[in-house]
Amino acid sequence: MRQIEIRNEELLGILNEYPKLKDMDGFEKNVHLVAGAHINEREHYVGDQFRRKIMADGTKHDGYPDQCVGYDFRLNSKEHEIFERNSRAEWRTRFLSVISSLNDKMMNFLSVRNNALACLYPPGGYIAWHNNANAPGYNFIFSWSETGDGWFKYVDPNNQQVVTVQDKPGWQLKAGYFGHYGEREKLLYHSASTDCWRCTVSYVFSHEDAAEEFREEIIEEISS
Repeated sequence: MRQIEIRNEELLGILNEYPKLKDMDGFEKNVHLVAGAHINEREHYVGDQFRRKIMADGTKHDGYPDQCVGYDFRLNSKEHEIFERNSRAEWRTRFLSVISSLNDKMMNFLSVRNNALACLYPPGGYIAWHNNANAPGYNFIFSWSETGDGWFKYVDPNNQQVVTVQDKPGWQLKAGYFGHYGEREKLLYHSASTDCWRCTVSYVFSHEDAAEEFREEIIEEISS
């Protein structure tokens, strides 16, 4: 995976609105913490034993993470997965308006159509080992960390070694290809964990948009 420095002020201005969501009045009361009951199982789901199991499962693993403890902001999630069941309708409307606007701005900037992940992890949050084989493509993974006390791990498909990318305070960008089961040499198993607030926003380039030249133009703009 490539690590890319984010210098573009317009993009940073959009991204910086995501961590602010947790500071909205009524956030924790109205937004649902997915799998919050499993927060104490983090060491299992991001550990080496579970990673080996998922990799040994082969195509029996559907590509999705078995567990993810965080606040899911993807607009294609069902509304009840974003919000608590007793959340106020007017609060939902306002929140959906904010995240919809942010998503539109990100897709316009990147010239993509597929938001793969938009998640805010509380301290102790994590996403279990998985490989996204169900959603192959070239990914831009934007991650923000409040203090840098977190990490992203992946298995390098070239040598099968586990690589740890330590978080830093602020935003980081990782770019890489997630393969499907028809291209096993490109499968990318990965997980993430944090002991501070952490936000990840990820977008996938569709196959017709996946030309290397086009991606490099976007990367150049992000880095400028």
